[in-house]
Amino acid sequence: MTLDFDLMRHLVEDLRVGICVLDRDDKIVVFNRKVAEQLQQEKDRIDSSILRCHPERAESGVLKMIGELKSGELEKYEGWVHFIGRHFYEYIYAIRDDNGNHLATVMELHDAAERAEYLRMTEGWEPPPEHGREESSPRSPFP
Repeated sequence: MTLDFDLMRHLVEDLRVGICVLDRDDKIVVFNRKVAEQLQQEKDRIDSSILRCHPERAESGVLKMIGELKSGELEKYEGWVHFIGRHFYEYIYAIRDDNGNHLATVMELHDAAERAEYLRMTEGWEPPPEHGREESSPRSPFP
């Protein structure tokens, strides 16, 4: 069976989870409809740097994490995101070829409002600081 590009494009677009994929140069190659909606960002982030999705003050941390994922020092990152009043859980990991070489970095963003509410009621959980406003706002996709 051959890979059907149209099927793959529709699959990624119609997933019920936000997906952002970075190439080896940290350029966005996939930014599906769901992640654009979740992060209230323009869908035209393809070919822009992942750094443009974050405030300038977050650049060093983002670059450090991606570097550690690429090198294999970090297997994955997962954690909570509180973005403009909504709670998400994100998984970030590297895709590797059969020889262990880095091919891409993937971010999955899952809506976690119910999970956050459950944790708040049962464990006294406090959400992380809110992002997406003022100095924590993402930047335009292209400078």
